[in-house]
Amino acid sequence: MGNNNGACFHRHIGSLPFPSHLQLGKDATINMKTSITPWSTGSISEEAEVLYTVKGSECKLELRRYVRKEGNIKLVTFALNDSIICSDEEDPSLLMLKLKTDLLEVPHNFTSRIAWTKKRKNVDARGSVTDTKVYLYGTVNRCGLLVLECKKNDSHERDAKAVTIAHYFVSRKGSVAVNRSSQTKDIGFSVVAKVGVCDGKFDITVEGPEPHPVSALLYMFAEVNRTGIWKSSMCPHCRNIRREHSTTFLQSDSEDNDDGRRQNAVTIENTGSFRGPGCGARVGRDLNVTNNYLREDNNDVPFPRRLGSQRNAATIANNGRYTGDGNGSIINCKYLWFN
Repeated sequence: MGNNNGACFHRHIGSLPFPSHLQLGKDATINMKTSITPWSTGSISEEAEVLYTVKGSECKLELRRYVRKEGNIKLVTFALNDSIICSDEEDPSLLMLKLKTDLLEVPHNFTSRIAWTKKRKNVDARGSVTDTKVYLYGTVNRCGLLVLECKKNDSHERDAKAVTIAHYFVSRKGSVAVNRSSQTKDIGFSVVAKVGVCDGKFDITVEGPEPHPVSALLYMFAEVNRTGIWKSSMCPHCRNIRREHSTTFLQSDSEDNDDGRRQNAVTIENTGSFRGPGCGARVGRDLNVTNNYLREDNNDVPFPRRLGSQRNAATIANNGRYTGDGNGSIINCKYLWFN
């Protein structure tokens, strides 16, 4: 399980460990803990909890998995309890059931209880489907975003091969005048849970809580509300970090050649299109590689799979399309799918 203290996830990626307590100024805290609850049937539930508290206002996230007496796990739940959500609304909760087909069922009777702000379905060139639902709530000074993303093999499939649940929390002082001695801070955090099935078992990764500038999250909230699309890179803060990591990767990799020097290196930075041979090229951008294809947005471009020599290397960082031969290329990308 990755933890011996009752964590219901296999991997945790984040700057704060479970369990931990973080004081943010005078009036805000983050508490993270894990626990195990036994049941009379011999089963147990393993829970991971993140609790934000700001001036008495609370927002609690719970991820829980239920372990049967024989050790089987078929159910994982996620619950959001935020004190600013109207009392006449049910606390948003999501269930994920593991099926014999190694797919995940997210029962409709639970998702339908949430007043989703936007719903969107995207079908890529290979027929894979991404269903996205977003729920924006609260006020400009205290708000949140809940995201449910289900990836399916095709449009005829009801159940998902992977489920991502993301929650963003924002609390800020506002534009009104405040006492200079006030220690209240602007707070922005995210938690992302990625759930899949591997070898017939749940595979759960938790990312966060991770801090974000409030302005960056509010920008992302506005974009999500406008488009109905959610990507973690829609947060300018996250996008800049990924670009920095990408640049570092390209620089360090090129400096570690076997002969200790960069040979005939070419750097191309543009916002248009790159066309022609790109032998030995390194392509740095948020790109997707799907089987034989290099994909940017919804445009599929055939791309050779075989990687060869790295001599005469070219580094290409652009916001346009890459077409042409790419023999011997290395692609630094955001996602990789191999079918």
